[in-house]
Amino acid sequence: AVRWLFVGFCLYERGFTMAAISQADATAMPSPKHTIEVESDNDRSTAEGSSDAVSVVRRLVEIPHEQGLENITMLLEQDMLNRYQAKKPELNFLLQSERAFAKLVGMKYACALNSGGIAISLGLEAMKRVLFSDDAFDKMRVYSNAFTFHAVPSACVVAGFAETLKLIEATEELVLDLDHLEECIKEDLASGRFAKGKMILVLSYMRGRVPDMHRVLELCSRYKMQLLEDSAHGYGCSFDGRMCGSFGVVSTISSQANKLVNTGEGGMVFTNNDEMQAFFIFSAGSYEELWRKHEELAPPEDVCLKYKCTVANKSVRMTNLQAALMVPQINVMQERIDHHNAMYYYLAGRTSAKFEELCGEGSSKRMVFVPQAHKLVGPVYESLHLRIMKDDGTAAQEELPALSSFLKMMQERKYSIAKF
Repeated sequence: AVRWLFVGFCLYERGFTMAAISQADATAMPSPKHTIEVESDNDRSTAEGSSDAVSVVRRLVEIPHEQGLENITMLLEQDMLNRYQAKKPELNFLLQSERAFAKLVGMKYACALNSGGIAISLGLEAMKRVLFSDDAFDKMRVYSNAFTFHAVPSACVVAGFAETLKLIEATEELVLDLDHLEECIKEDLASGRFAKGKMILVLSYMRGRVPDMHRVLELCSRYKMQLLEDSAHGYGCSFDGRMCGSFGVVSTISSQANKLVNTGEGGMVFTNNDEMQAFFIFSAGSYEELWRKHEELAPPEDVCLKYKCTVANKSVRMTNLQAALMVPQINVMQERIDHHNAMYYYLAGRTSAKFEELCGEGSSKRMVFVPQAHKLVGPVYESLHLRIMKDDGTAAQEELPALSSFLKMMQERKYSIAKF
C-alpha cells in the first residue's frame, strides 16, 4: 500500500550550479550542528575567492578536479597506479585517504575498496568470522532497512545471509522504524529460531537520514545485537555530537558517483578490531609481505600472520588512481558539507515561497519537506525530499495524476529527480 508519496531531488550532480547562492545567502542559512576537521596539505583547496556562486564552483569542484588530474598524471608518469607500487609517501594517495577518513569517522582502521557494496559484504564476513565463528549462518538473523539501495541487501546476500535477512520498514522521516525492528526481534526470539547474541543490524543511513542512535544502541545492548553502519550517504553526519560511522563494530562508506566524495566507484570499511582489519586487508588483495605497506593501519604482526594464509583474496582493492581523485575532495569536504546544507535550506525556503507566489496563498502546504528524524542529528543534506500532499494538505494515498509527466519533463532537462 502507498502510505506516502515522495519526490527526491539530488543535490550532488548539479549541486554547485543548480542555485546561485551568494555568500550572504549561505551565511543566513542555519549552520550545521557539527564540524569535521580533515587535514589538508593543499592550500589551493581552501583559497578564498569571490562570494558569488561561480567562486563556489571553482573552489569546491573545479580546483579539486584539476588537482586530481595532476595527481593522476604523476602516477602515470611514475607507474604507481597500484597501492603497493606507491614508493613515495606523497604519491600514496590511498594511505592518505584512509588516514583522513579514519580520523573523520573516529575509527582506528580504514581499508579502501572498489565499492561500498563490497565494503558491507566484507564487513559482514569479518563479523561472522571473528564474532560468530562457531555459529551456522541459518542461526544468525540479519536485519536491515527496507528503504535503501539494492546494493545493501545484495551485500548481505553475497556475505551468506540470503536466508536470514529480514528487512525493516521505514518511518515517515525515511529512517529505520525502530518500533518495527523491536517487534521483529521479539517475534524471532519467540519463534525459537534465533537467540539473543546471534543478530546483526546493518543500518543504512539512506539519503543521509539518521534515526535515534541512542535507541539503536539501547536495542543492540538489550538484545546483544551487533551493529554495522552503512554510511554511504551519511558520512559527515553526526548524532548528539558523535560521528556516524563510529557507533558500530564495523562501518562503511561509498565514493560512488552521487556521493559527497566522488571517485566514480569506490568505498571504505572501518573498524577498531585488529582481527577484522587483518581480514579486510587480506580479503581486499594483500599478499606476501605487502600488508606492511598499510603502515599504522595494519594490525599487529601476529594478527596479520594469523590471517595471511587463511583468507581468500577477492582482489577488491581501490586503485591509487581513484584515491588520487579522492584526496583533493577530502580537503574541501567540510566546505562541501556546509554548502550542501546551505543549498538545502535555501532551496526549501525558496521553493515554498515560489509556490505561494505562483499558486496562491496556502498552496505551499501541498509540499512538505521531509525533516530529519531527530533534533540531535547533525545533517549532511545530499538531496531534497518532498512529500506531495492533496489540495487540503492531507497525505495522498494514490499517485497524483500529473506527477509522472512533471517528473519526465524535469528529467528531460537533466535534473536528477525521482519518485519513491
